[in-house]
Amino acid sequence: MVKSQIAKCAEPLPIRWSRQLPVDCVPTTITVKLDPSNRWSVSLRVNDPRNLKLKPVTKQVGIDARNYQFSDYQ
Repeated sequence: MVKSQIAKCAEPLPIRWSRQLPVDCVPTTITVKLDPSNRWSVSLRVNDPRNLKLKPVTKQVGIDARNYQFSDYQ
């Protein structure tokens, strides 16, 4: 469990992660919100130094959306 100091809170807020963070990933920004239904949510931004770029592929797929409303076809 991680404890984070939040503005206007007397004590650090204990945060229980829903999943394990990868090695060397560090939380940088925490946003706390209260929605109109009176529910709290916390979102965290995490710096991830890993290279997660996908390898280029040579295959292609075509999709026929049949979107007639944007064409002159009747």
